[in-house]
Amino acid sequence: MKKLIFPIAFLFLLANHTGNAQSQQIKYIPEFSNENHEQIGYWFISPNLITEENLYQKHIDSIAENCKYTLIFLTAREGADFYDYKKMYPVFKNLVAAAHKKGLKVGLQLWGNYKDKTMEGSQRMIIETELPLDQSGSATASIKAKFIRFEHRLLKSDLFKVYAFKKTGDGFYDPATLKDITRSCETVLPDKATVEVKIKVGESMKGLTACIMTQQYCSQSSNWDDVEINGFIEAMKAYADIPFDGFSLDEYGNKFIERIFDQNTPNPFRGRWYSNAMAREYAKATGNSLEKTLFDGRYAPAGKPELRIRAINEYMEFMRRGALRVETAVYHASREIYGKQIFSGIHNTYHNSLINDEIWANGIGWWSAPRAYGQTDEKTFLPTQMGIAMAHTKNAMYNQYYDAVLEPVLVKSFNDLRYGVRTHYHAMNDKRPLRFDLEDPDAIAGINANENCARLLNKFNPSLPDIRLLVIFGMEGLSNWYPNYADRGVYDINDKMKVEERAVEIWRSGYLNALVPSDLIVNNQLTIGADGKPVLNGHKFDAVLYINPQYAREPVIRFLEQYTRKGGKLMIEGKADRDFKGNLIADRFKAIYDKATVIGYSVEGLPKLGLQKNLLPDGCRNADGSYTFNDLVAMRTGKAATFRVNFEGDEYTGEYRGLAVIKAGKKSGLQKMAATGFTSLRRNGEEILRLEEPADIFIEKNDKGTQLIIADKNDRKKPVVNKL
Repeated sequence: MKKLIFPIAFLFLLANHTGNAQSQQIKYIPEFSNENHEQIGYWFISPNLITEENLYQKHIDSIAENCKYTLIFLTAREGADFYDYKKMYPVFKNLVAAAHKKGLKVGLQLWGNYKDKTMEGSQRMIIETELPLDQSGSATASIKAKFIRFEHRLLKSDLFKVYAFKKTGDGFYDPATLKDITRSCETVLPDKATVEVKIKVGESMKGLTACIMTQQYCSQSSNWDDVEINGFIEAMKAYADIPFDGFSLDEYGNKFIERIFDQNTPNPFRGRWYSNAMAREYAKATGNSLEKTLFDGRYAPAGKPELRIRAINEYMEFMRRGALRVETAVYHASREIYGKQIFSGIHNTYHNSLINDEIWANGIGWWSAPRAYGQTDEKTFLPTQMGIAMAHTKNAMYNQYYDAVLEPVLVKSFNDLRYGVRTHYHAMNDKRPLRFDLEDPDAIAGINANENCARLLNKFNPSLPDIRLLVIFGMEGLSNWYPNYADRGVYDINDKMKVEERAVEIWRSGYLNALVPSDLIVNNQLTIGADGKPVLNGHKFDAVLYINPQYAREPVIRFLEQYTRKGGKLMIEGKADRDFKGNLIADRFKAIYDKATVIGYSVEGLPKLGLQKNLLPDGCRNADGSYTFNDLVAMRTGKAATFRVNFEGDEYTGEYRGLAVIKAGKKSGLQKMAATGFTSLRRNGEEILRLEEPADIFIEKNDKGTQLIIADKNDRKKPVVNKL
């Protein structure tokens, strides 16, 4: 039996700290239930769960009895087809009903439906082949498909466009010679991966260069028309009367670009996405031809590199919006069909890096995806997670995570709690090689220990961390390397900016920061407040590090001009001589540089921005004035960890095992606290609360007094209360 000792000092603190007598209550519970934010697991629905009678019921019973999840997302695996409505409707109806009886919420996750795709409406990849025309104006080429990650995703290859011109240099041509000669080409398609082209345009074009653009049709409908959207909506409507508690797409986008792991590969990615619908919408939005823009993104008229700069910028900015277009439409439709109370997710990150295939898969729209919670996956860096979290409305975020082994998941999911990041665990019924199943005993024990800490954090419900440094990177500069060939990465973007590396280096140096793209300025998510400080969704920052302003869009330039004009603390890395449209802007940026606090990236220069380090090795200050501490060793060994924090001159120290969150004030005293494995709390060296044995506790002061809740499964008939 745990003994509770309330010294007189503690009773006085509760009752009279503000001069008003207040009551104090002690409440015992077996364990804390979850509040405020869901505890989420992923569940692979494979054919055996559908065909074997009562098998999914056994899983539900196991989850409810052994795990701490409150919301389970269903995902189709191993051939299960969620678009087979006749088969899946009764399964989902019974499964959700059974889960609800056990107090479990259920979310539906859909992959794209790759059936019934029309060739003309498919997503396509454009590649280029350059060759000279001979003295008779002829040339032949056999062009093989490339850059498609999975062979079965390739439906067919065909000719797209052929241009002829006189080259004046690498990537430059004489505009007077440019001709579209597509109709003068003969094409043979011997197989789905090959395009054989014969060019015969006559002696008048001898010695010119031909750019042959071929198109590779892929097994996904374009995300620029409504086939994908309507497919998801049709499925949601088929299950509309089943009371799902959540709906999500997972990693939605064009996910079949060939992976490149060798940065020195001789075959870097040089494809670009295209579709008929994309061309139609591009023309509406810009008044330009997408076909010609694709050509302009590879070649410029002699002496006019700005035309190529603009074409690349406009193409990349537009291409990046495709996946987000579908995400947005499906998000709103899901809330209309299932209700606005549903949990919307999951993450739209893919391979969680700014410089791999992510930009081609989903446009790196991580910060703008419509969700209440910011969401990421796997090993996404904390500065990136903080930026994504702050770009969304909730005071917490989720990171979906799996690994070949359990331990890395447990370590990251626990450590992330300090910064308000919860974990969406992946996955139950995962029988793949080099994966662990969430229902394995070791997984249950390890995750439950972490999630017990998450429950106390959820109950306290602090704000996100108190972060004063905003790191902004130019999405325009990331998307376009031209004309600096040394910056051209293996995925045809500028991968030399070191955006995340610098944000992480700053974090590890003790300066917490939130990383966001310049997109948020353009779409007005990130603004400058009346006091001259940047504001993102209510989060205010004291200083900005801006990385690579090259090719900045007009709202970004105005933001930097306004920020520096109002005396904002700015560190700026990289030069900008042209804007998004290719116009020269060196003079405008000179004025920005002249007013910047620090020129060039430097960790040593951060104090000049008025920033201070987070000096708590095991803790983090939150924006609401509370502090979160956690210690993995203490949770696992049972040996107490100690937190130490100062509130307006009063020093609080506590013993805990796992996680502790505390908020106090000089006049108010202890306002709120939650802790796992708690044993002792002192104020200015005087012990104000002690338990003889560790227990999870929650303390909160309100207008009626202070309530202490203790989780104690033992006999509590004779608690010892020391009133001396």
